[in-house]
Amino acid sequence: MAVDFRMTKKGLVLLIENYQTIDSLKQEIMTKFSEADDFFAEGDELSLMLSQDTSKPDDIVKIVSLLGDMGLKVKDILVAGKGMKNEATAQKYDLVREKVTEVRGAQVHKRTLRSGQIVVHNFDVIIFGNINPGAEVIAGGSVIVFGAARGVLRAGYSVGDSSVIAALELNSPLIQIGGLISQDYTRLDVPSVAHIRTGRIVVEPAEEARFESKEGRS
Repeated sequence: MAVDFRMTKKGLVLLIENYQTIDSLKQEIMTKFSEADDFFAEGDELSLMLSQDTSKPDDIVKIVSLLGDMGLKVKDILVAGKGMKNEATAQKYDLVREKVTEVRGAQVHKRTLRSGQIVVHNFDVIIFGNINPGAEVIAGGSVIVFGAARGVLRAGYSVGDSSVIAALELNSPLIQIGGLISQDYTRLDVPSVAHIRTGRIVVEPAEEARFESKEGRS
């Protein structure tokens, strides 16, 4: 079984181990919570614990989105080693929900993300603040940062290659758009945008960016 519950001193943990597909996992999660329907109420919080093998960013977006649709709030994400025996030794990422609003599907954060904090959202994410080293954003759409981006930025898990990553200062150790990842990109000291052109991630000054449309470059 890929899904199980564990009660700890800090609350309920949803354990997710090896699974075949994200669709089969989502079905198993819904079945598991349906069987324990009397135990949960809308707005309940839980921790999401995955192994290093199952902590795929694109699947994390879908899992958190599914739990949100079910009325449950993920307060943090734990990434454990093989065996997943002790949540106390797992790497912990606090899921940021304070100072958050949603505008037409986009999630807007009016804060700086500190090391160990993570934002996960199925659509666009907008940050009014900095993203410090050790913080991470995983978005189904684009990631826009009105500040300095020095943490990991992942975009396009739902939208795909048309997503962009933009920041007033883009200095992330890793950027990802859809299935493409870049670590060795040109760091610019001006507002910059990362996007996909001719099958690779390019980073350009925002005012000079040339985006690729379905018909070609624009």
